[in-house]
Amino acid sequence: MLLPTPVILIINKPRQAAEFAQVLEKTGAKVHAATSFEEANELLSFLHPDIIILPNKLDGDEGGDGRLYCQQVRATLAPPRPVLVLLHPSTDVTERINAFRYGADDVLGDPIDKNELAIRVLAHLRRRQEEFSHQLTQLPGPNLIRRMLDQCLYSDRHWAALSIDLNKIRVYNETYGDLAGDQLIKALAAILTDIADETEFVGHIEADDFLMVTRPELAEKRAELICRQFDSISSRFYPKGDIERGYLISTGRGGIRRRVPLISIAVGIVSSTVRKFQSYVDVLTTARDYRYLAKQKQGSAWISDKNIDECRTMMLQTLALEGESKEAEVPERTTRILVVEPDGAMACLLQETLALEGYYVQVTSSADDALELARYQPHPDLILLESNLTGRKLDGWKLCRALKSDEELSKIWIVMATSHPDQSLALEAGADLYLPKPFDMPSLLSEVSLLLRSRF
Repeated sequence: MLLPTPVILIINKPRQAAEFAQVLEKTGAKVHAATSFEEANELLSFLHPDIIILPNKLDGDEGGDGRLYCQQVRATLAPPRPVLVLLHPSTDVTERINAFRYGADDVLGDPIDKNELAIRVLAHLRRRQEEFSHQLTQLPGPNLIRRMLDQCLYSDRHWAALSIDLNKIRVYNETYGDLAGDQLIKALAAILTDIADETEFVGHIEADDFLMVTRPELAEKRAELICRQFDSISSRFYPKGDIERGYLISTGRGGIRRRVPLISIAVGIVSSTVRKFQSYVDVLTTARDYRYLAKQKQGSAWISDKNIDECRTMMLQTLALEGESKEAEVPERTTRILVVEPDGAMACLLQETLALEGYYVQVTSSADDALELARYQPHPDLILLESNLTGRKLDGWKLCRALKSDEELSKIWIVMATSHPDQSLALEAGADLYLPKPFDMPSLLSEVSLLLRSRF
């Protein structure tokens, strides 16, 4: 697997800098040289070295004290700052200790054997890579990801970046615990590293957020393979009952329960062949935008910036949804809710409360009548349903199943508000949300609003 090329800055006299560079380039690093501290400052304005190698004194440079320059670097460069390796001619322990106090990270003899210098530099680079790796997966973390993307942006070669994460990981963690969620994240990391060859990069930003850098012609194939391989192993991370049921039960405040799809993968792909990016942040945010669009699909899915027409359509839908959500405090009158409630007082309260929120509300106490009302055009957007109903043919449970089995009516949100103790029974009947009675009205209104917004 590919890693960012290490960058080393040598500050020294031209001849000695050239000798060090010749040896250090054999380590695979990109080496830059400066013959003065002033020139080094100019390089540091755009260069982000992993290591700076500098002498204790630089002849011919005004104020050329390496110890003071170490102090300056530590005070002015934002983290992650480079490792400061000071070459010191003195064998006096007190003087060397004083160099550490000024801010050097390592103090080596001057002159020094070039092979010893190369080995010590490799040791610092190894330690730096370990420090910048994600603790859970040991993959390159945010700092190395930034370095990799910066190098891509300055490269003459074309590249593609894949932003990858898990759908519904928060609910999975709430259901099975954070340790189980960590195992799922590690499994995804293993898939990514197994798929990547020696020319491709894989990094772990945070939580379940990953990035892969590959060649443009491989990007979509990689995304498809990631989705397929994850789907092939994801069932191992669930109890048998959840797999057979096909969904998780998420429990919220007040005992509210909802059906949540099983974990899947979302991938967003961007490529330097499609557009020019301004910075590594531009790459990350654009790839995440496409990944967000992939989440709108069912199951594991990916979206590439090459599918520009499809992406534009989904973006317009997303913007329309966001525009509606900003007006959520005053919902349009066309939003229709059918309340199916046998308790007359409760039915009246629900009708008045929902109407005050701006919804168009119909009320019935009969399951049979509710099915007929649901069939009228326009169909209700949401049905608030009590399970304890009586009817000629239907009760609350049968009504819920009938609605969800009808292709035309199956998209209606169903909130089962019931005092029945078995919450799984309501969800198995097809309800999208289980709301235990008694419930507080603000919770009901909040859940109804969330469901109606998520239809798009």
